[in-house]
Amino acid sequence: MQLTAEVALSGLSAVASLAVAWFAHRRDAPGSRSVIVFSTVAGLWAATNAAQILATTLDAKLLADRAQYVGIAVFPGAWFTFTAAYSGRENWVTPRTVAALAVVPVLTLGALATGVVDFVVAAGLDTANGLVVLDHEFGVGFWILIAYAVAVSGAGTVFLVESALRVGHRYRRQAVVLLTGAVVPWVAMVVFLGGARFEPEALFGVPSLAFGYGVARYGLLETKPVDRDRVFSELNDGVVVLGSDGQVVDYNPAGEELLGTTLAVGEAFERVAPAAVADSVETETTEPVLVEQDSVSRWVTVETTGERDESARTVVLLNDVTELERQRAELDKENARLERVADTISHDLRNPLSVADGYLDLAAETGEQAHFDRIESAHDRMDDIIDGTLRLARAGTEAPETETVSVRSVAERAWGNVESTDASLDCTTAAPVVADPRQLESLLENLFRNAIEHSDGTASVTVDSLDDGFIVADDGPGIPEAERETVFDRGYTTNDDGTGFGLAIIRDIADAHGWQVSLSESPDGGLQVSVTGVRTAHGEGGESETARGTD
Repeated sequence: MQLTAEVALSGLSAVASLAVAWFAHRRDAPGSRSVIVFSTVAGLWAATNAAQILATTLDAKLLADRAQYVGIAVFPGAWFTFTAAYSGRENWVTPRTVAALAVVPVLTLGALATGVVDFVVAAGLDTANGLVVLDHEFGVGFWILIAYAVAVSGAGTVFLVESALRVGHRYRRQAVVLLTGAVVPWVAMVVFLGGARFEPEALFGVPSLAFGYGVARYGLLETKPVDRDRVFSELNDGVVVLGSDGQVVDYNPAGEELLGTTLAVGEAFERVAPAAVADSVETETTEPVLVEQDSVSRWVTVETTGERDESARTVVLLNDVTELERQRAELDKENARLERVADTISHDLRNPLSVADGYLDLAAETGEQAHFDRIESAHDRMDDIIDGTLRLARAGTEAPETETVSVRSVAERAWGNVESTDASLDCTTAAPVVADPRQLESLLENLFRNAIEHSDGTASVTVDSLDDGFIVADDGPGIPEAERETVFDRGYTTNDDGTGFGLAIIRDIADAHGWQVSLSESPDGGLQVSVTGVRTAHGEGGESETARGTD
């Protein structure tokens, strides 16, 4: 018995190949049957090569050498079958193809059994470096078998190389592993056929280990990248396929884009995916999650399919619902506005209705004019509430349609909309601003009405410009500093006849434009409302003009 480095390498190759076959059997994944066959055959091939080197008699060496031809005959067909399936050419593996591939292996085994074809025409023992080696001359059967093995295995390797180049970056690491496993045996065989005293079977462990690593690390048996790539590339929805261990097995370009990250086959999904998406996969929730990447934000729904057991995969489906979420937010905003309107009407109209109902009974009994006056006052109050409620509902219901407008012109129109018989407006021409003219008019109208109603109709109102906006000031009673934030709440009023909507409308319009509203004391001791954050269009003149209220 001769123990050499080649014996050790061949033995290790045999163990590695058979281990990969066993592992592929346990995975029970698509393509595993072909891997089981060629790994088992490679293992037996390497093992018989080790036995041939170990033997020291001619008969023992020839027996082991003949046994190697079983591996040489069977391996190419198994390799071809695997690479065809992996590269998306399953239609090539038909019963007719399998039958054609089996012709040479069957004839080889028959020839070995009967001796009708010579694989070795002359054999003897020789000594090299102190070791007994087999010295033989190959016959025609050997060269026919080698030609078959080279042609069939070469076709399979071409399939593998072509598919690795075609599927792109998603399978780059997987392709490197496969190509490593495919190239090493070819290099070893070329060296051997070139006349070197070298046993190529000693390196069969390299492809076996490469395939084993590919199975364990990159889900080699769990995906057919070419087949999936054709489908995935055309999908707008994102798809990510996970192995049972949570590693990325496959994905499409849309999935990578929606996740806002770079994926790679074999990476742990929870490590590369946004935390919100990974949590949704783990908890199997379907509520939209916000994915933010650099300056891009999008809402994505995450749905998982498949059972999580030892062998099954999980498919993660990603759908961009950003526009739907935007519409939902707008709808929620409008529903909230309508609810506020309904609450206001149901609450605030109840009191004047009760007053009118009570005085109607008194008027019917006594006929006194005073009772009818109270009824009329209650009706006026209801009219004010309805008018204010409608203004509140309409304010900011649409996105501002901005344009460059003159604050002075808009202010004068708004002044004409309020009862200002004894009040005055001093509008110092401000720089033109970028705003929605209708909403700006509503904002100024509510500011003017608020000033007049709180000064018994005799207010002096001033509109002036700021560097980034404008101010509206009056000489009325003002608002205590402690109440200046509270007054923006809907329904809050310090006037018994007020609706509490005016400043709420102002805040809504300002928010829609991205402006800020603040309250302070005016130079005349009244209220000063400052609207800032306004885009201005400089260039307009600066003359002053005073408007007097009319009936």
